[in-house]
Amino acid sequence: MKSVYDEIYQSLKPRVKNSAWIVSDLQQSLPENAKRCLDLTLEDFNLLGKPAEMIWYLGDSVERWDLSHLEAMTKMQVDGFGSLNIPLCYVTGNHDYDYMRYRKEELQLKTPVMPFYDAVRAKEGWHTTKTPQDLYFKVKLGDYPVYFFSDHIDNENRWLVTHSHIVYGEEYYPYTQKDADAIRQEIINENHGVITASHYCMPGGNRDSYLMSKLTPLPENVLIHFYGHSHIGDFEWGGKDAYRRIAWVDFEDIPQIDVASMENIRGSFCRSALLQIYDDDTMAVFFRNHDAHCFTEVYFPAKDKQVLTIPHEERQRIIRDHIHYV
Repeated sequence: MKSVYDEIYQSLKPRVKNSAWIVSDLQQSLPENAKRCLDLTLEDFNLLGKPAEMIWYLGDSVERWDLSHLEAMTKMQVDGFGSLNIPLCYVTGNHDYDYMRYRKEELQLKTPVMPFYDAVRAKEGWHTTKTPQDLYFKVKLGDYPVYFFSDHIDNENRWLVTHSHIVYGEEYYPYTQKDADAIRQEIINENHGVITASHYCMPGGNRDSYLMSKLTPLPENVLIHFYGHSHIGDFEWGGKDAYRRIAWVDFEDIPQIDVASMENIRGSFCRSALLQIYDDDTMAVFFRNHDAHCFTEVYFPAKDKQVLTIPHEERQRIIRDHIHYV
C-alpha cells in the first residue's frame, strides 16, 4: 500500500516545472562505509526515476586526513553522482578541511589539499566556488537564483573558515560586514524570489550560524534556506535539536530545512530532500528515507510571507538590538 506522501508526490508530478535533489554529509572516515551509504542512496534515487534537474551537495563530502581515503571518497562520488548525468552544485563543509586543519603544521601546507572540491571544479557541468577562498557562488534553478554559501580557505592556507567561524588566521581574514552587505544587496537586486543554501543554518536553525548571521536580516525576496551539518538523529552533536528538520530564520518568516545526512551511522538513516517548484510557483520539500525507499513527510512552504513588510533598516535595527550574532 502506498503512503499518502507517495500519493501526493505522484499526483503533483505533472505540475513540476523545476526540481533539485538536496544531499549533505556523506562524510565517513572509512571509505567502505561511505560506499555502502552512497550506493543505497543512489539506487533509491534511480528507482524514483532520477526526479531532479540538479543536485545540491551541501558539504562534508569526506572526513579526516588520510589522503588515500580522501581520494577513494572522491572517486566513488565523482563516479556515482556522475553516472546520473545531472549538474551538481557543491559547497564545502567543515570536514572537507580536515586535512588542512590537522596536517597543516606537520606538512607545512602552503595550498589547500581538497580532492573532492578540485574534482567538482574540474568536472564540466558541475559548480562550486571559483577559488577555495570565495564566499559563495550562484546558479539558477529555472527562474530562481540560488545562492550557495561555502566554507572557505585562503589560497595560501593562511586562514580557514569552518563551523561558520574563523578557525585560524583571523589576522589575515579579508572579509568584513561590508562584503556581507554587498551580497545582501546583490540578492535584493535579483527582482525574483531567491533560494539560499549552505552547509550551515541561518540564525534559528540547528548548530553553528555565527558568520551566516552576517547576512541577516535576509532580504524580503529570500524564500527558503537549505543546510546540512546537523545530522538528524545524532544526539551527541544535535542535542535537543537532534530531530528538528524545519525551523525559521530568527525574527523572519523564512523557513530553513536541515537535509543531513546521507549516512546511517551518525544519522538515523540515509536521508535527503527533494525540492519541487510547481507551475504556480508554489513549492514542496519531500523528505526521503533511502534505506526504506520511501518519503517520510512533505512540507509545503507558504508562497506569501505572513508578516507585514518592515523597511530593511528598521528590521536590521530590531534584530541587532535583540541578538548578538553580528
